[in-house]
Amino acid sequence: MLEGIEALIALERTGTISEAAAQLRLTQSAVTKRLQALQNEVNFKLIEPDGRRVKLTQQAQDFLLRARPLVTELKSLKQFKPENGITRYSIALADSIAATWGPKLIKQASRKIKNIEFDLHVHRSTLVEENVKLGRYDLGLCISLSSASSGNLFSTRITEEPLVFVYNKFDEDAAGETSKVITIEKNSGTWRNMEDRLLKNSKVKSADFVYVESFAAISQMVKEGFGNGIIPLGLAQHLNIPKKGFTAFSPAISREIKLISRKSIATQDPIQEFTKQLTELSQNIF
Repeated sequence: MLEGIEALIALERTGTISEAAAQLRLTQSAVTKRLQALQNEVNFKLIEPDGRRVKLTQQAQDFLLRARPLVTELKSLKQFKPENGITRYSIALADSIAATWGPKLIKQASRKIKNIEFDLHVHRSTLVEENVKLGRYDLGLCISLSSASSGNLFSTRITEEPLVFVYNKFDEDAAGETSKVITIEKNSGTWRNMEDRLLKNSKVKSADFVYVESFAAISQMVKEGFGNGIIPLGLAQHLNIPKKGFTAFSPAISREIKLISRKSIATQDPIQEFTKQLTELSQNIF
């Protein structure tokens, strides 16, 4: 069954038998046989035509929703190690973290642990969390509202990143030229993390909010005079925005950065040590 599930996962990603076969390094005939064997076991139809491609039936999608994390767990039990003895994990980063301090922090932390390497992926926080839940990635570094132990997810607070108010045109004197405050969209992890505190803050209480999907876009819009903005401190530092071009909120507003994983991953010794190193090293970022 495991081989059939892996074939189905590949087919879901690619949409054709030929591309799934190439991804799995199998012949098309072998992939077809594995899918047919799986269909015989589960006793319902797995795929259906979708133009020139194929798609999973609703039953197959529901099946994969449950099966994918189990497949990942089975693979992790093998503790796959190449000949050089290195264990590889996949980690997904929230895009605003990946664009600033995240990759360096992960590299520094992994260097302190023997025989461990990471494959990095980048998504928005909500997708990071979803993909970790589904077993597509071992770990996620993101803005998560999950508690320390929620369902099959385990989360650890790594640090808190301050949010800063960026002045229009990166110039404090130009801040009063507009009532617009450009901020991240409402369904983002950061907005949900800071909304209650932000809306009570006197600096933006009567602001005309403009919502966009990217912190990098916010900074460029602010630079060109489209309004004031709210971005993470790490991005302001990364972009070398002049100190007079932004200010901290008072009282402080920050977003909680967490490392999330499934419980079976979180309890592994290398990951526990990695989590410890991340937490210690992150104290030097802001």
